[in-house]
Amino acid sequence: MLAYFPKAYEDELLYSMIARYSIHTGQTANQKAVIHDVFGKRTAVAIPDLPSHLNAFSERVAVVWSISASSLIDKHTMANLYIPFLSGQQAQLIVSSMKSNFGGNIHTRAGIAASSIKTNQYFRYCPICSLEQERKLGETYWLRKHQLPCINVCLTHQCELIDSQIPFYSIQKHHFHASENINKNKLISAVSLSKQECKLIDRFYALLNLKTIKPCSSCQWTMFYKKIALDLNMMNGNYVDHKAIYDHLIKDWENTCFRKYLPKSYHNSWLVDIFRKHRKSFHPIRHIMVWSSFLFDKSLEEIFTMVNAFPTKSSNKKDRKFVALQKTNKNISEQRCAWLDLCNTNIELGIKCLRNTDNGGSLYAWLYRHDRDWLKKNSPDAKRINLNRYKRDYKAWDEENILLLQEYITEITTLKKRPRISKTYLIKKLPTPNSVEKHLTDLPRTAKWLELNQENKVDYRKFRLRIAHQALEALNLPIQQWRLLRLASIRKEYVTEDIEHYIFKLIHKAVVAA
Repeated sequence: MLAYFPKAYEDELLYSMIARYSIHTGQTANQKAVIHDVFGKRTAVAIPDLPSHLNAFSERVAVVWSISASSLIDKHTMANLYIPFLSGQQAQLIVSSMKSNFGGNIHTRAGIAASSIKTNQYFRYCPICSLEQERKLGETYWLRKHQLPCINVCLTHQCELIDSQIPFYSIQKHHFHASENINKNKLISAVSLSKQECKLIDRFYALLNLKTIKPCSSCQWTMFYKKIALDLNMMNGNYVDHKAIYDHLIKDWENTCFRKYLPKSYHNSWLVDIFRKHRKSFHPIRHIMVWSSFLFDKSLEEIFTMVNAFPTKSSNKKDRKFVALQKTNKNISEQRCAWLDLCNTNIELGIKCLRNTDNGGSLYAWLYRHDRDWLKKNSPDAKRINLNRYKRDYKAWDEENILLLQEYITEITTLKKRPRISKTYLIKKLPTPNSVEKHLTDLPRTAKWLELNQENKVDYRKFRLRIAHQALEALNLPIQQWRLLRLASIRKEYVTEDIEHYIFKLIHKAVVAA
């Protein structure tokens, strides 16, 4: 239990509070002690956006600050930026990991690690906000809204944020860097923002401060974006007009700093995917750019209410009815007759070939959307064609592998710095390593060559000792066992009788040479 912990400021990161704690208690130089104080263990990592160990933290500070782990997540982390756009299960797993002492997979689950839009490289601050903090509070701190990805402006003062040169994900993973300890640049660069840009940034701020967030399912997001396209008449028949949507967004964001987050073309882009069936989550900037163009007058709460109004699970009949909301002038009986005529005229063709005929594609698509059950019953059976499987020439492959391996081992053995030439390492140097590993029984010469030329751990240690011996001779230093072991990076527990005998030979050789 802690007898002291600093007061939390408005919109302050938990990371920032712990950094201020280290200054207030005079433990800046002993960060492991700080981590042990606040988390009860010395191995917790200093993560600024989605930290873990929050249950342990809330218990440690309970005497001086009564706050739950859930409140910490909502008010002092960046979790609200990602949770609303994940499935309920994913969101629950992230929250559970943040509360627990095992947070290694949080960023992967949130989609941050795989996203093409990366987090900020450094902590950032607004020069005017820093001056106000210094004047009112006597110290500065890291604000959450200044660390938002893609937002490089302080909306309150409409000036550019400044990089602090303190890495957001530091190599010193147990160190909490305080805002107070940096030399701040007081140069103010004013920025002129359009209404569209202000709205987008304001929505990012609102997203951080949403109190009751209910994650939405992929089905709800799919139907929500379909509804946007329908309401805006951006449909070609029953299909979304992706070009019209793209052109509208380009017009809105053309001369803004957010234009770079739109795709160069609407073909095969995230903008097409977001208006199709949602099979993955999208970065918040992508959702909010669409909302700021098409739902400008809606508040964030209203938008999430709209999304949550749709069914959470997919139902084939409901989905078909929703997709085909627009009225059609085509008659079902006429379409059925046209399809049957097409099938009877081309008896030898399967469904895929029928769809490639002049009218087959559009006819199939219409029936699939409006009369799917009948279409399935009245379509030709799938035609399976048995193709001759490709047979690999294992003998030629075997010879090719031997030539490549021989060439590579001749080259690598001349190097002074190299990894151990293990069997796996050699296989990985071949053009198709996975296939070679799988078919080693079919490649007897390759398998035998690998067995004969692979280097075991003892031989590799002897190689490193020889290199160390040469280095000591070049420096005119005494050839001693401890020097050889240190230069060769060999730990004491790996010094076997064989290695000791080899070291003795190297030392004896040096003595004889002297």
